[in-house]
Amino acid sequence: MIRKTKEYFRSWKNIDLITIGTFAALIRVSGYLITICGGGLNPLAFILKNIMITCLLVVLCYKVNKFGVITLYVSVTYLFSMILTGSVHIGIPTMLTCALLADLILFYGGKWKKQFAVLSAVVFYELTAKLSGFAIAILYSREDLKLMVFPLIVVSIGLIGSVVGLPFGILLLKELRHAGIVRN
Repeated sequence: MIRKTKEYFRSWKNIDLITIGTFAALIRVSGYLITICGGGLNPLAFILKNIMITCLLVVLCYKVNKFGVITLYVSVTYLFSMILTGSVHIGIPTMLTCALLADLILFYGGKWKKQFAVLSAVVFYELTAKLSGFAIAILYSREDLKLMVFPLIVVSIGLIGSVVGLPFGILLLKELRHAGIVRN
């Protein structure tokens, strides 16, 4: 068991880690820019932001086709977010759990050879991450559950954007394969 673990960590190359960090920074910064340019909680900007996040996450899963890519992406994203916003995120343990489960779905669902496995892992991560964020919001406002109408609307809009982003991710992946950027 220890030998397999050592071999697994040796299989990660520097370029894979740099790619994950680059995608995490690209996704976070462009998400912030779309939110700022879109006027805050504008539903169209929020859908566009989630389309972009899902699209790039699909490409990242194909670009770095190793177990743990979604978990490392979430770790780097939250580290980057804490540096940018200066806040402490209470949702990090739940998001890491969601990402690890999505990696397991990706690994046991056919790895990166099947498009369905990648799409189901990304959908699972997006769905569980948004629902766990909603559950944390419920914990904060447990005195008055009428306050949960607005977070429910925001989570629903985010899920719509994530589902719409899947076909765009596949189209972007085809274009990047044609350009020779993603090879597998």
